[in-house]
Amino acid sequence: MKPGGATAEGEANSEEPPAPGNAAWAKADMPLPAQDSLIFLSDIERLFRLNPHLDISDWFEEADLPRRFRFRASNETNGCSYEVTIVVESGCEGLTLSYDSGLKATTEFRIGPAEGGSSLTITDCYHPVDEQSDERFKEVDRSLVPWLAAIRGHISGLNRYCWLPGYRWWTGHFMLGMPPRQRRIVRMILWVSLLEFVVFLFVAAIFWLEQLTSG
Repeated sequence: MKPGGATAEGEANSEEPPAPGNAAWAKADMPLPAQDSLIFLSDIERLFRLNPHLDISDWFEEADLPRRFRFRASNETNGCSYEVTIVVESGCEGLTLSYDSGLKATTEFRIGPAEGGSSLTITDCYHPVDEQSDERFKEVDRSLVPWLAAIRGHISGLNRYCWLPGYRWWTGHFMLGMPPRQRRIVRMILWVSLLEFVVFLFVAAIFWLEQLTSG
């Protein structure tokens, strides 16, 4: 596997961070100060459930020190299912998640400086594998960029709409409690309902104007 990098929705810094061999990374600016971004990352379950292609069926917290979690999930981007334990190592610049099984060895979250907030770089590091002969190569996670974009979108939404009653509960608990496919269906229904309401208002406005002119 060759190292590689990507941006999330065009919001990444142009400076490319170094990536070790057998690694993939993505980077984007976050609309939060560095310290607040670190606090946001500390909620590991929310972090994983924000991945729009990871369907988590079970999540358990096994230990506090060191923080250790176990979860079962399936990844829509590669069709693989996982049952894995992750150990969390936190630092002043981010955190590192180590996996006890599978092709992926670690996932690193690093917070850096950026104008108007901070930057977040996510790096997936993999065990060495021969992509020509090793069947484990199919476990390569292709949801890295959408995951980073979803994290950024979630934070931006909280900053913009947190004043709405129930918004934080809706996005942080209700929606994230659903599998990704159901979330997409709910969003589609909401958008269709909103469009129907706008059309209704437009028709009602035309009818009202006609009544005024005819009167």
